[in-house]
Amino acid sequence: MVEEVYIIGDTAYAGHTTVHPLAICTVIVLGISVLFLPRRWSVFPILFMTCFISSAQRIVIAGMDFDFLRIMVLFGVMRLLLRKEYIGFVWKSLDSMVALWVASSVFFFILREGTFGAVINRLGFAFDVFGMYFLFRCLIRSWIDIDRIILSVILISIPVMIFFLLEHGSGRNLFSIFGGVPEITEIRGERLRCQGAFSHPILAGCFWALLMPLIAAYWWKSARDRMIAVIGIIASCIVVICSASSTPVMGVLSAVIGGCFFFLRKYMRFVCMGVILTLIALHLVMNGPVWGLIARIHSVGGSTGWHRYNLINQAIININDWWFSGCSGYTVASWGIHAGDVTNQYVLEGVKGGLITMVLFIAVILTAFRDVGRLCRFQSNHTYQLALSWALGVILFVHCSNFIGVSYFGQIWILWYLLLGMIGSMSCKKVKNIRSKITYSKLVNRSY
Repeated sequence: MVEEVYIIGDTAYAGHTTVHPLAICTVIVLGISVLFLPRRWSVFPILFMTCFISSAQRIVIAGMDFDFLRIMVLFGVMRLLLRKEYIGFVWKSLDSMVALWVASSVFFFILREGTFGAVINRLGFAFDVFGMYFLFRCLIRSWIDIDRIILSVILISIPVMIFFLLEHGSGRNLFSIFGGVPEITEIRGERLRCQGAFSHPILAGCFWALLMPLIAAYWWKSARDRMIAVIGIIASCIVVICSASSTPVMGVLSAVIGGCFFFLRKYMRFVCMGVILTLIALHLVMNGPVWGLIARIHSVGGSTGWHRYNLINQAIININDWWFSGCSGYTVASWGIHAGDVTNQYVLEGVKGGLITMVLFIAVILTAFRDVGRLCRFQSNHTYQLALSWALGVILFVHCSNFIGVSYFGQIWILWYLLLGMIGSMSCKKVKNIRSKITYSKLVNRSY
């Protein structure tokens, strides 16, 4: 794939086959598991591979870069075809928005670069999005499927926590044998920044901060499952602490805030309007722009809040450089951004594919929020399902928070597509129509 200079990731391994014997054996076993496990557990092997094999492990064929996560997606697609689990798939508005976002990103990136390498790069991107998103859309059909995903996450969190504690205690990363992660743990501000098999300490912490709301929702399943939820939350918190990064901490704070808003769920329209009006008021009375508040965030020693503020500010000032079809990382570097490091997913969407791509990416988020809102209203009489529905919205809110402080690369993308897949599969296209049909059927039954 084409190396993108505005993303810091496993670029040293891109375009080169890197295979460790243990990793290839693991992906074969997990891939076979995807084929033969019951559908409700079919996501477990994919999540397991994500957490224990670094994204540097890959096989390159004729310039096409297949990291092991893509290979797992191929196993998943094979499962869908062999078992015909794609039957019953219903196209929804969220699917349309995702497709438009991908099409825009692919078109404008290739239009700007005009090279065969750019075509290969965007084909890889489209494969990741459509492969993972629609795979999860087909595999997830009921609340029981989501319940099994949560249990899988909790089971995986325990060994992940153990590996992070070992890394924190020794200062060495055992997953360095796979490449893509340093053997000696990074230190910043006299704090070890553990990352395990993940591409970066920030992404490791964000990964488990994102899973916390889903794990917390497990508390409402039954009294006997509450201890399992507590174990998962503790394990996730330890990973976030070991990552020693401000963005994951802000993600956890966002999750807590999102959870607290559950008690105001009937008034969320007013809450959202209040937040928007408050931000506008602050922008008018502050000496600087309202996004300058990001520069004041220092939740962890060594936090680079000012860089994140400056990136947004420079993107707005230099909008003429990228609004049509994006720009190169070297152009971003000319704005005064160190090494063209775009640590903001919203800005990165614009840098890659212009303003239209950025708007469509935001449209995907807004569509997902709308579907979660409808889902919560429809599940208001089912405690556990309501908790799961709200948790999906909280995770989406945490993603939105993370996108301000980091641009995604590596394994964390799977949580974005998994979330969208769960929302897309469980959302009701028109809740009012469904409710009216239920009411009508009850009246018919009573008449008999």
